[in-house]
Amino acid sequence: MHAISRTAAFLAGAVIGVSALAATSSASADSGGGQRSDLLRAPLQGSQLADPPLFGLVRGGAPWVISEGTARLRADGRLSVEVQGLIIPARGNNPLATLSATVVCNGRDLRMTAAVPFSATGAAQIETRVDLPARCLAPAVLLNPLSNAGTYIAATGR
Repeated sequence: MHAISRTAAFLAGAVIGVSALAATSSASADSGGGQRSDLLRAPLQGSQLADPPLFGLVRGGAPWVISEGTARLRADGRLSVEVQGLIIPARGNNPLATLSATVVCNGRDLRMTAAVPFSATGAAQIETRVDLPARCLAPAVLLNPLSNAGTYIAATGR
């Protein structure tokens, strides 16, 4: 009876261990390739005059507000940015024709996207792929007015 009890305990432990390992693997795996897909999924905030320089970029020359905005960066470099209502509140609109995004990895590896149309109501959508370094620690996304690599008007965060 003592041997059955040990065998049963061993088998129960093995089943629990295998189940936990399988659950952990499936929770962290992307359906397409077995690695985590999202490096960043975050809201965007408009820049304010009191905002500090970020990664060598300075905030725009006017305050910006945003109704809604998100940025998603995947491990394979796919970047999706959607903004609605990114405007200068004193004007009530967006005076710029184009917008681009800068992806930051490791606090210094900057990758800027091509420009996309930016409507007077402050709507823009970026769907592209950027070349990421082998390791992308602490990723961030900043939005650049008129593809100005030295300026941002919105950034990920709160």
